[in-house]
Amino acid sequence: RTPPSQLPRSGSPRMHAVHSSLSAAVSIRKGPARASGSPRGSRVDRASASTETMATSAPARVLPSLLPDGSGGGDDAGIYACLFDMDGTLCDTDPLHHEVFSNLLLAHGKNGGVPIDDDFFHKHIAGRTNEDIFADLWPELSVPEREAMWEKKEEDFRALAASKLERLPGLTELLAWIDARGIRKVAVTNAPRPNAELMLRALGLEEYFEHVVIGTECARAKPHPDPYLEGMRLVGAGDASRCVAFEDSPAGAAAAIAAGIPTVGVLTSQPASALEGIGVSMCMKNFAEERLMLALESRGSREDGSGA
Repeated sequence: RTPPSQLPRSGSPRMHAVHSSLSAAVSIRKGPARASGSPRGSRVDRASASTETMATSAPARVLPSLLPDGSGGGDDAGIYACLFDMDGTLCDTDPLHHEVFSNLLLAHGKNGGVPIDDDFFHKHIAGRTNEDIFADLWPELSVPEREAMWEKKEEDFRALAASKLERLPGLTELLAWIDARGIRKVAVTNAPRPNAELMLRALGLEEYFEHVVIGTECARAKPHPDPYLEGMRLVGAGDASRCVAFEDSPAGAAAAIAAGIPTVGVLTSQPASALEGIGVSMCMKNFAEERLMLALESRGSREDGSGA
């Protein structure tokens, strides 16, 4: 666990009243951070599912609040855990993935021999596992041939990412805010473990998260809830409504919401409508938006759902 003093920061988030669209506060006992470690699990068969089938028609869940309002009993108040996607959430990796996939598809004469556009990328690639992406784009290849191709693709991505990744605006301040309050923190990603480890090193966060959950090491990857359920299990989070997830893709948001976690949509790769349709609690361009702290630091009433 990295002490706040070791996290570069340009300022602390301001304290505000609740944003009108996010109200009722809930509270839970805060737990001390545990030493970092790797989740257990093995690579097993994953059933694929479309994001559309994982979408929920239920109302968006209210984000839990940090500030005590009397409902949690003084020192018991506080968010228990924050769970972060990585690609497109901690940093904007989509331009790199777009470049690597476009080059790969051109080299194999796909998409009519023209570079892919953003619509193609979001429809066929963003937020999905390599297994599903390559099965859809190269159905004529055997599984071993596809696996060799995506391993090469990941090498190309890591070569680009090592020197180009930067934290999203406001992330440094948010992580320091979380760390200073003893909130548990987990990274939950569909990225292969070598990519996840490289991203964390490039962002200076390799020691920050208590656990890194890899979707393809769970029974089912996102958009299924398994990776988020595993993340909660690893830090002892028994009540999903007292956690917060941060996601940029419909598949990832569907996974977090299916696990019962109030979810913040990060608009690095999708329009707000794509994530709101899944059921996120709010959307933001990056972590520097005041609305995020307005929500997390809100006071509210459980009875009437209104903010103070």
